[in-house]
Amino acid sequence: MSTEREGASRLLRLLAERLEGFLEGDDLAFETLGEAIEEGGPLPDEIETAILALRGAATAAEAEQGGHASATLDRPPGKQAQRVWSHEERSILSPEAWGYLIDLRRRGSLDDGQFERVLDFLTGCGVRPVSVDLAREVAVRVALEGDESGRLEGAHGEFDQTH
Repeated sequence: MSTEREGASRLLRLLAERLEGFLEGDDLAFETLGEAIEEGGPLPDEIETAILALRGAATAAEAEQGGHASATLDRPPGKQAQRVWSHEERSILSPEAWGYLIDLRRRGSLDDGQFERVLDFLTGCGVRPVSVDLAREVAVRVALEGDESGRLEGAHGEFDQTH
């Protein structure tokens, strides 16, 4: 088992112990949870893995009860789904630019279609690696133009949008 999984498992066990304590009547079960987590010294990746595991368990439980929590071939992914970037996108966008675009999508500043239009433009513009400034410029133009324009023009020249 990887270190990341071991750390996430420790966090999940700690949360389970505190939940059991609360269920058994310990009103202070959660009062020292933060301190206990800090004592364990988990890395951010371990915490993120534990969070994803908890959300995955909740999604699976909801899906079993007939909810639409998980994506299937006949349903689109939910709002919390993360887009997996292609090899081409990984080599074209700087990590900062990718993070910026993901954050815009997460906050609802770009819908899924606009997000894809931004990526289409950035992968076809010829600038390597794409900086945060260029990603910001294109995202703003796409958000403001909506579906009115098939072409974008910016400081880096005019390019046909790829499809």
